[in-house]
Amino acid sequence: MSNSVFDDFLGKAKDVADAAGKKTGELVEISKLKLQCVKLNSAIKERYEKLGSAVYSMKKSDYENPELISSMVEEITELLDKLNETSEKIADIKNISICSCCGAKNPPENVYCAKCGSKLDGTKGETFGKEYQDMAKEAEKAAGDQAADAVDSEE
Repeated sequence: MSNSVFDDFLGKAKDVADAAGKKTGELVEISKLKLQCVKLNSAIKERYEKLGSAVYSMKKSDYENPELISSMVEEITELLDKLNETSEKIADIKNISICSCCGAKNPPENVYCAKCGSKLDGTKGETFGKEYQDMAKEAEKAAGDQAADAVDSEE
């Protein structure tokens, strides 16, 4: 009998050690991904500042270069996509759902967002950096408007 109790104890100890090892691996992976998010956010902010500076300089000198603005917007969009991918990986590891309307984190069992009440679509982590995505769309629209204005002024 004591042999069976000892075997049970060893089995449970092994299970606990395995669970702890898995959790530690997840924490290390999440830390790496969060660091990557910080770096991406910094790069995005830097690109927005460059875009704003370029638009300001062009407007001030009455110079138009829609190709440059479009390429800068495209670069920002690529960084946002990488940020979203990284955020999805974090959400998957943490097993959380992110609201596509407000970006709030929700437990996987929620059907509706705890913050805004919107129905959750079941995907995880797809709106990280939503404010940046909105800003990129506005910048892209402004670049298109500038290009149209430049064509109009040439005619």
